[in-house]
Amino acid sequence: MFRQVGSDVRGSRWARTVPRVVSDAPSLDDAVALATRAHAGQLDKVGEEYIGHPLRVMRAVAAAADEAGVDREHAQMAAVLHDVVEDSAVTLEDLVSLGYPPAVVAAVDALSHRPGEPVEDYLARVAADDLAVAVKRVDMADNGDPARLARLPADRADRYAQRYSSRMRLLDDLVATRKAAEGAVTQVEWAAAQKAVEGKAAAWGSDPPAASAT
Repeated sequence: MFRQVGSDVRGSRWARTVPRVVSDAPSLDDAVALATRAHAGQLDKVGEEYIGHPLRVMRAVAAAADEAGVDREHAQMAAVLHDVVEDSAVTLEDLVSLGYPPAVVAAVDALSHRPGEPVEDYLARVAADDLAVAVKRVDMADNGDPARLARLPADRADRYAQRYSSRMRLLDDLVATRKAAEGAVTQVEWAAAQKAVEGKAAAWGSDPPAASAT
């Protein structure tokens, strides 16, 4: 089934200026096309077309997704779209209207740095979403790629290298803290369940109650 998306999405310059017909289930190719339009005319820090960055992240995240235990296609969609909300007129509402999976939209939301938002708060949001974490790690690795940074003046290259290295460590720490907290909750729940079982066993004696005849 196809539907017209555009003028009915309020508050979006993208929706008002780029009418489009889309299916209810966008493919990875659709995501690439959307990102390409969204980043048209933008350049990266070394002066190349910006779309090259999300495309590299998209390609690299496939292996990372398997290792992280997240859906590969969702990771690739989130990767190629990870900057469209932050750096273009595309909105989260547009992505929902276009039919992108909720997990992809949630990851793009987590990956979109709000204006004035402290880095710690931003990365804490990323750390709460496994799909976003997989994408962000590859994103920062690409941004901090020594081969690309070598094309910049040394002082700028050093600043970028330090920035992405420190942010990667912070993200790893935040993810580890989250996992530890989740593990602690799981242990508490397990202990409570074990105690309940032991209590029932004590009430039953050595044998559980017999099943009633039917």
